[in-house]
Amino acid sequence: MQIITNDGKNTQKAADFIFMKAVLLVVVAVLTLCCDGSKNNSYSKEPFQNIPTGDTVQGDADDGLWDGPILFYNGNGKPIHLILVEKALQKLHLYCYDGRYQLIKSYDCSTGEQPGKKQKENDEKTPEGIYFNVTSYRDSKVTLFGDRAFGLSYPDIFDRLEGNCGNGIFIHGSNQTIKPFSTNGCVVLSTQDLADLDRRAPLKKMPVIIANHLPYRFEPAKKQLSELMILLKQAMLPESYRSLNREFRHIAVIGFQKRVVAVGEVRIKDSKNTLGFSRLYLYRPGKDLMVLLKREWSEE
Repeated sequence: MQIITNDGKNTQKAADFIFMKAVLLVVVAVLTLCCDGSKNNSYSKEPFQNIPTGDTVQGDADDGLWDGPILFYNGNGKPIHLILVEKALQKLHLYCYDGRYQLIKSYDCSTGEQPGKKQKENDEKTPEGIYFNVTSYRDSKVTLFGDRAFGLSYPDIFDRLEGNCGNGIFIHGSNQTIKPFSTNGCVVLSTQDLADLDRRAPLKKMPVIIANHLPYRFEPAKKQLSELMILLKQAMLPESYRSLNREFRHIAVIGFQKRVVAVGEVRIKDSKNTLGFSRLYLYRPGKDLMVLLKREWSEE
């Protein structure tokens, strides 16, 4: 198995680089196995019921259907929310996960006029991948976007690796009638539906997965990765915090096609009682190869 590690601009020290490479040598071996899962018909599969079988799904999912977007989650009793946008059906699904998937609500939406994954500025396509809300607007003066808009982290490190560019991708509202496949690339809901979505879940931190078809069975992952959590948590921390006591409030590993993102929220027991947020971006070009592209760290 080969591993390529590149922290890019976020590398803090040479020791950090070496440590994270060593961690990933162990982490990758199990992460690449987590797509195989057991069946349990008690889990919600509503979006999956509409996915056609055949080459379309196989191509979208890279190596077949995944059990679910959550490869591992420990929320200390609190569920994680996530948004899944299914372009082929023009639907936005709000889920929560607490060991099982629960479909909270589905909304009609509109995505880009042109089919396929966004690759360049003004191609009128909606990107596909795992994104996060990076800026929020809740202002009645934002008339173009109804009364609120949520900017997504496109293009992220995965997109830049693939050569995808452009910017300004939002989930936003509209006071006009929602027409399928009618945007310049954003995900658009009615003003009323976006307000309802905003009330139901914390959009600021939840993952947003956008795909043509959702390549998931919505079942818990067969491999729970418990044996790797100590190493994965260490990889999430800046070197200066690794010797300190800390408490992870939640940790999740999320997968989509060749993209894997591990996210964690951790309380550092230092003089400031620092609350930190970490994301590891792991690219999976093959079953036997995982590439650590980037770690993001922020504090409150």
